[in-house]
This record gives sequence, C-alpha cells and structure tokens, in this order.
Amino acid sequence: MSDKAASKRPDDTAFKQQRLKAWKPVLTPRTVLPWVLIIGVIFLAVGIALFVGSDNVKERVIDYTDCQNTNVQNMGMSCGNLLDNFSNGYTNLSQPNTRCACDIEVTLSNNFNDKEVFVYYGLDNFYQNHRAYVSSRWDAQLRAVTTTPGSDCSPLDRDSNGTAYAPCGLIANSLFNDTIELFKCPDDACTAPVKVTLDGSDISWKSDRKVKFKNPTPANPSDPLCTAPGFVDGAKLPNWPVPACELGTAVSTYHAHSPTFGSNGVGYENEDLIVWMRTAALPNFRKLYRRVDGSLPNGKYMVRIGYNYPVKSFDGAKRVILSTISWQGGKNPFLGICYIIVGALCFFSVAVFAILMKFKGRYVCLSMFGSEIWPKVVSLLSCIQPLLFFLKQTTWI
Repeated sequence: MSDKAASKRPDDTAFKQQRLKAWKPVLTPRTVLPWVLIIGVIFLAVGIALFVGSDNVKERVIDYTDCQNTNVQNMGMSCGNLLDNFSNGYTNLSQPNTRCACDIEVTLSNNFNDKEVFVYYGLDNFYQNHRAYVSSRWDAQLRAVTTTPGSDCSPLDRDSNGTAYAPCGLIANSLFNDTIELFKCPDDACTAPVKVTLDGSDISWKSDRKVKFKNPTPANPSDPLCTAPGFVDGAKLPNWPVPACELGTAVSTYHAHSPTFGSNGVGYENEDLIVWMRTAALPNFRKLYRRVDGSLPNGKYMVRIGYNYPVKSFDGAKRVILSTISWQGGKNPFLGICYIIVGALCFFSVAVFAILMKFKGRYVCLSMFGSEIWPKVVSLLSCIQPLLFFLKQTTWI
C-alpha cells in the first residue's frame, strides 16, 4: 500500500515540487506610472495617425430613397412610394413602362481628382445579421459541390413544383438590384452628359472569388453555362428577373447585373452576387458597387439611378457613396477616436496619481484607501476599470 502511494508521488524535482526560482516584482506608483504614460503615448500616436488617415478620405453621400421618377409614367412621383405599392407593378422589372428611374445632379468639390474613387451603395435598417436570414444559404451549392439545396435554405429551397432553386435561400433572393450610373455634365444645364466608366471587376474578396463561388461545369465544356447540372434543372428565384446562369450576361431581359451596368462575372461567379452574399454585421451598411475608371475632377455630375429595390416597407433608406481610400482603408474615424480616448485616459490617470504622490508623499496609499478620497477617485476613474484592476493587484495597495 505504501509502495503504491509512493508511486503516485511526483518526482523530487524543482519543477514538479514547485521550487523553481520566481521573480515577483513589487509594483509601486513610481514603477507603474511610467509604463502607463508610455502606453498613453503609444495609443495617442496610433489614434492620431488613424484619425488623420480617415480624415484624408474624401466622401460624398447621396440619399436617393425618395428621389423623383424621371420616366414618363408617374413622372415626378417618389420612386420609394411607387415601389412600396406592390400592386402597381413597379417591382415587375419585365415591364419597361413601370420602371422607376432618378437623375440626381451633384457638384463635387472635395478634390476627388487624381485619386482612385469607389462607388458604394448603402442600405439602412436592413438586418442582414438576422439569424434566419444569415443561415438561409447553401455554400456547397455556390461552390458547385452539389446541386441539391440543404434544409438551411428553407423556406426558399424549392419552388411549388419541387424544383430546387439555383441558388437557394433568402440572401440570394434579396439580391440588391438597383443600377447606378455616373455622368459628367459639360455645363450647368447638363444638356449632354458624358458617361463615366464604372468598372465592376475585383470588387469582391479574392478568397470569395477563388474558393467560395464556383459555377457547375456543363457536360460539354463548349455548351452554354445554362446547360450545366444545377442550372439546367434549377428554378429561378422569385425576385430574380433572370436565372442564375444569365447573371453577368447581355440578354434581352432587363436585369441589373448585366455588362450594360458594368457587372463582372457570370453565374455564381458574378461579383455583384458575391459582394451581396457576404452579409453585413450591422443594419446600416454599405457595399462596394463599382470602381471609377479614372478620377473625378471637380465639377457637376449626374447620378442616374435605376430604382428597382423597395425599402419603404421596412422603413429603410438607400444611399450612393462616392469615396476615396487612404492607407488605412475607407472613412471610419471610430477606431482612431477610441485610441485617442484611451491614451487621454492614461495621461489623466498618471496626472491624478502624480498629484497625489506629490502632496501625500509616501503616505499616498494610506491617505487614499483609508479615507473618503478613495470612493471619489474610483467614481472618477470608473471608465478605466482595467487599469484600476491592474493597480489593485500590486503590493502597494
């Protein structure tokens, strides 16, 4: 019995018997505060750099939710209201007389010249992060691994005849289908605007294009894509004017994702589809639509909108964003402001403790934690709880 008990005893080594040498620094205000000051300097420097980088981004936001229809039928009426009434046929894109279009004139004076300009569309109050919405897709189908949709696509996995949708799911069915065109006005009256070339290539993530979205291959490589398995026996989604195999192609049927509007890629590899399928984390978001081929000199422009996407039914809003980029990406001052705030709090905490040390000397700890000063300091510095937690672990408290 004793031998068995002895066999379970750890070896008599410094490691197993916890006799290794250890270094336990005694942290005092004089050793901790310089490090807090250094951290504050680093955070301030990084925050200022991020904020300046974001501020260098030039941006123009154009809200067109209630833009006025310029087509002959119902001219001057709000396109948002026209599409909100589904009975009037404005969501049926196969009827050219019931399509809504807007021409919005804007003047650019933000020095977009000599800079790469990107065109985004923005949606507000659209919850792409809803659990049922996010899961309503079948990635294996989009990679051409299988032609059979999974149960995750429900309720849009099959049509009333039992035919599988290609692609299936709520995300694909709600594909954004407004068209955005940009024209340069030669004069104030904008009598003969010149179309600006918008490029739809390389607007999606490279990893998505190369890995996550692949078209099925026809039995005969020379056959049209629509004869491939999954396309030839697949159903068109209810909200799509054309089947998936015709995305990115010039067909007689009007659709927003044709080469006429700069759309790049065919079928599942259409980049407008790829960009949309990468769901947004917040209800107010923007997605890359096109890249301007060249720069945009200061002057008057006209934005022509093919208004096909209804948003009034869920109190949404739509925007066109013209934006440049900087070394740190698009315009987003939030991260820089956060760094600056943390750096400022570090400086403030150092100043508070330095003043207390100056006037209290070696009794600063007793005077702080043995009187009524401590609750006031804790209340004042409650926004930097991680720093307070670290200081409370030191031996001088």
